[in-house]
Formats: sequence, C-alpha cells, structure tokens
Amino acid sequence: MRALIITFLLLGCAGHTPPAISYQTQNMIYPSLESFPHCRSYGCKKIDLVSLSNLEKNQISTLYETNINAVQERDNIRNSIALFETLIGKKTGTSQDIGGTYVQLGHMQHDCIDESMNTTTYLILLDQMNLLQFHDVNALTSRPPILSGRLGPHRTAVIIDKKTNIKYAVDSWFHDNGVKPEIIELSTWRWGWHPN
Repeated sequence: MRALIITFLLLGCAGHTPPAISYQTQNMIYPSLESFPHCRSYGCKKIDLVSLSNLEKNQISTLYETNINAVQERDNIRNSIALFETLIGKKTGTSQDIGGTYVQLGHMQHDCIDESMNTTTYLILLDQMNLLQFHDVNALTSRPPILSGRLGPHRTAVIIDKKTNIKYAVDSWFHDNGVKPEIIELSTWRWGWHPN
C-alpha cells in the first residue's frame, strides 16, 4: 500500500500521465464505449462490466452542446459525471451510495478508490466520445493523511487544462451517487481541501 501511495504522489507531481497506468495498477481492463469496468465495495473489490445504450450516450452528449471554453467544459464534466453515476447506479445497484467512506456499509457502496476509478472511467469515455475539447484525462493521484490532515489517504480523478496545463481534481467521493462532483485545482485539493 505504501508503494502505491508513493507512486500516485509521484504521478501527481509529474506532467501529463496517461490514465492507462491507473488501470494497470488496479489490474483492470481499460474502458471502452462497448464495455467498461465499474468499481464498488471499497477498493474495487467488486467490478461490474457495464455499457451505455445509444440513448444514454445521446443524453450525455447533449450536455456538451454549450461547450465553448474550459470553464464551461468543467461544468459540463460535473453534470455528465452526475448523469453517469445515475445511469450506472441503476445498472449496478449502487444508486444508493452515500458520500464518504463507511458512512453506510455494503457491497453497493464506494470509497475514494472506487469513486476515483469510476470517475476516471467516465472521463475516458467522454474523451472517446470526442466531447472533451479543452481537457486531457490524467492518471489518478493521491494525498496522504500527513498532507490532508484527515484519518486516511485520499484519491481523486484528474484532468488537465490543455491551454494552461493546470491540473484539476475531479472528486465525486464527497457526495452521494448522482450528485455533481467537486472540480478544484489539484494544488488546492492536495492540501486537504474539502467542500464546506
């Protein structure tokens, strides 16, 4: 576990790191629009293979009709991750997932490992649908408790603004299933940022 934390910290300090390394580390298949993994049960102990219907893909694509700049795209990303969670939650039984870890127990709940992998998967799918114009998907990154001032390490999905090279945490762990994730500059997130 210590080596995993160090690896993710180093990835967070590097430039753009392709997200494929996150799937290799978890021994998971890389997502595609035909079939993609969905993690649950704390630490990806349970992985379901799911897909989207054409109607669901169209629902997601519609959110990007006003994709005019990076700020708008980040808002579209928030909306589409919430929609992904709603759609996939119905397929996997995770629609009742409660934000945080161990607030509610069971195989249908997510911790930050599950949430960050699922969010990264959704970001990759958005990229494969050619909906991301202003951001690249990065590998996951972590913050240890010594930096965050919390009881345990924490992990997040990451995007990079193509123009500014600023990295953003896309963190869905804080909220219940289907609620928009937080998108915050990674440099702020890394030092223990939590929503009020």
